[in-house]
Amino acid sequence: MTMNRSLILLLALTFALPAQAEIYKWTDASGKSHFSGSKPALSASIENRADLEAKSPQPMPVANKPTDTAAVPQVDLYITNWCPYCKKAMAFLRKNNIAFNTYDIEQDLDAAARKKTLDPGYSGIPLAVINGVPLRGFSESAYQQALTKN
Repeated sequence: MTMNRSLILLLALTFALPAQAEIYKWTDASGKSHFSGSKPALSASIENRADLEAKSPQPMPVANKPTDTAAVPQVDLYITNWCPYCKKAMAFLRKNNIAFNTYDIEQDLDAAARKKTLDPGYSGIPLAVINGVPLRGFSESAYQQALTKN
């Protein structure tokens, strides 16, 4: 069965060209926010994706955060709620009375982006950042060693 060459070309172009769409956020007179793929009639309160990205605060890399020189370690933990090693890491930190921040990379896209920036070659979890040093996975001895360094 032979197909018409123009039909094949049309199908190839249809699926080969990238799709582009702009998303607009606008606020109506009552203050309710709306998102749509087309510009609304009232253009005073329109924001597009570029405007929203420019307004959103950029996360500060952990390496540039000011560190307290006291004995209190700074610990950030990038986790998911289903990961057994993440739970072990949190239990270890709690058992040792170490304050830590958790970031669920499935619930928080900014946290997922920070994790990727901190250790681009690591796609696993957990990722602990102890005093600015990223640690892959969970190892009690590695955590203890990182916590003793200040």
